[in-house]
Amino acid sequence: MDTVYSKRGLTLGCDPEFFFKNNKGVVEGAEKVLPKNGIESRAKSKIIIDGVQAELNPIPYECRANLGNEISRCFQELQKVVTQNGKVDVNFEQVVKVTKKELCSLSKKSRVFGCGPSKNITKGQKTKITVDPAKYSMRSAGGHIHLGSKYFTENEKEQKDRQERVIAMMDIIVGNTCVLIDRDSYARERRRIYGRAGEYRTPKYGVEYRTLSNFWLQSYQLMSLVMGLTRLAFDIVSSSNKDHDYEAAILKNVVRTSIVRAINNNDSELAWNNFQKIKPTLIENINDYTDHYPLCSSNVEAFEYFVNIVETEGLNYWFPMNPMEHWVNLPEGHETGWESFLGGKVKNDMRKTLNKK
Repeated sequence: MDTVYSKRGLTLGCDPEFFFKNNKGVVEGAEKVLPKNGIESRAKSKIIIDGVQAELNPIPYECRANLGNEISRCFQELQKVVTQNGKVDVNFEQVVKVTKKELCSLSKKSRVFGCGPSKNITKGQKTKITVDPAKYSMRSAGGHIHLGSKYFTENEKEQKDRQERVIAMMDIIVGNTCVLIDRDSYARERRRIYGRAGEYRTPKYGVEYRTLSNFWLQSYQLMSLVMGLTRLAFDIVSSSNKDHDYEAAILKNVVRTSIVRAINNNDSELAWNNFQKIKPTLIENINDYTDHYPLCSSNVEAFEYFVNIVETEGLNYWFPMNPMEHWVNLPEGHETGWESFLGGKVKNDMRKTLNKK
């Protein structure tokens, strides 16, 4: 079988959320920090108020590195606001607890959940908020991914089918894989509200995958991985045909119910088993010399080493810098993304460990 290839233009976007905490470690609503209309970069990306949270809306790009560069520019603008405020820091936790006093002090708009209803491809699964946001003290930060392409809009009759097939593949390639990395203890709590497997929306440009948390904001390299996996999931579906059905080759090796359980329960052991089932087919159909995709036969061993260290030591082992400091001081994104990180820092660490043995 020929390897997966990118034949459709795909723009990558996102709207990750984060919080503000004061110097006492108490969450403060974004409306107390950001201007009413948010802040804007030169490229017209925005950081806006979204309930208690703040939300980053970078303009989409086809290139992961360019998207990373734009996110960096947005956080540079945010740093100016935070420095001027002098009393708060940016906080990238997935789930925080907001004091009753703080909730009551916020506007009605900020007390409610910012997210509206979502669709879900999982049969019988509905995204229904069952808690009262005015009383529920927990708030979570999503890391939704936006996929824009004519593939979704060029054929009205096939639009819904294409959207759902891509979301199903996103669960396998992106959602399940991210369970191996996102080990946050509050992941299940977040998914009480939203972020379950198969959750999505259908904006006019394509689809929005709503399963991930904001964990990938910890570093540009993680963002690069997530966006690269997103492109891979899209290309597996959009480049499949009767002669080279990459989609069917993946689907026959893993059961969807197993993917759903791994994601919804943040079950890293089950996610690992799922990954092992699709790995041979996945690697067989990815060209080692492409710069489009973050996994291939030449680096999958390093990826698995990375995951094993995350399990025992946590993500801070690989990314010890404060995320805000990391993004504000990010070098130009090209040649410093996921593949470079995996081939450099991770493989060097792996060699040292093997030599010690």
